[in-house]
Amino acid sequence: MKNTRLLIIFATLLFSSCSSTLKVHELNEKGKLPTDTQVTSSEILIDKPLKIDTSFHLLFIKNLNGMNRYSQYIVGTLKNISGFQEVKTSEEMEQYVIKNNLADKVTNISDNVGLYRLEREIGNFLICETSAEQVDRYGYKFHFKIINAASSEIVLDVYHYAFNWAGLDRPLFNPVFNYYIDWLKKNKS
Repeated sequence: MKNTRLLIIFATLLFSSCSSTLKVHELNEKGKLPTDTQVTSSEILIDKPLKIDTSFHLLFIKNLNGMNRYSQYIVGTLKNISGFQEVKTSEEMEQYVIKNNLADKVTNISDNVGLYRLEREIGNFLICETSAEQVDRYGYKFHFKIINAASSEIVLDVYHYAFNWAGLDRPLFNPVFNYYIDWLKKNKS
């Protein structure tokens, strides 16, 4: 009986120590996030070139409302990756609009017209839309879009499917974020 309890405790510790789920990781020496997986070419729906120079100073993470479980990880990772002077969530953007007396000119930040007006006031920025959902018992899908606020054109659209055996960060999110890192590098040079 005592050996069974010790075995259960050991197994629990072993499995829980291997799974650091949804913990924002620092980029490694290659500037990437830890993962053993890459997105496949069939998962890349759109990859358009966009000269991201100093004129694109902001990434706006638009739709995190329905993703409460993953929002903190996604925001933390995008802020960690950066690539822009600022990365703002909807709440942060609303505060920015109010603090900078733009509320009369920009009535909302939830649709393309409002974001176009904001872009006219503050300059070029990109919009990030994400969604993550469970699609079967252990399968999950992560959808990641980057949109040019000036034109409402989708310039990057990637989705990735993965199984959740011991967390979603490494198999689901990080391959997409690593592709995004490569896209940023390719378009900033």
